[in-house]
Amino acid sequence: MDDKERTTTELLQTLDSDYRECYSQLLKRLDEGERTEDGTIPAGNGFAERQLIRAAFAYIEGATYVLKIEALFNAEEKGIDLTPQQSHFIFEADFDLNDEGEVTQRPAKISLARNIRFAISIYEQANGLAPHFDPNAEWWSLLRKSIRVRDRLMHPRWPTDLDVAPAETIAMAKAKAGFDEVLETLLATRKV
Repeated sequence: MDDKERTTTELLQTLDSDYRECYSQLLKRLDEGERTEDGTIPAGNGFAERQLIRAAFAYIEGATYVLKIEALFNAEEKGIDLTPQQSHFIFEADFDLNDEGEVTQRPAKISLARNIRFAISIYEQANGLAPHFDPNAEWWSLLRKSIRVRDRLMHPRWPTDLDVAPAETIAMAKAKAGFDEVLETLLATRKV
């Protein structure tokens, strides 16, 4: 298939499929695992949990970017003006001057939590939707905690940085489910 025929829908479906496969494998391992006397199942080496968290964040980051790109397209279609700054952050671009005094573009350093909030906000603005993001929602709190787990897994310093507690795995699953719910709500309520 030609790259020009590939879509953001394919991106999200593939990333979501990866997450679901990781989730399925983790559940299978738990179902097949032998329980100890206290009813717990030994965690093994944590590979499945780490993969689940990595896959969840690949999906969330991909969906966040897609939401921003959709917002840009929708704003253009509807004649809604976005500021140059908003457009730069949609493309995650920042600017600087080089030694020759020329403007250069570089990737913007945006925290994931702020990027998600921006994506939701700009999507609502571009589609004429009333803001409905709830920063007190359970999924948002769990996502912010899960970001710290992801950071620990992606930048390990000690062997213990690779350990994922059962509560962290559950928190990630709940955070992704909440993110999906917000994403589906946004996409379903978009004004035409």
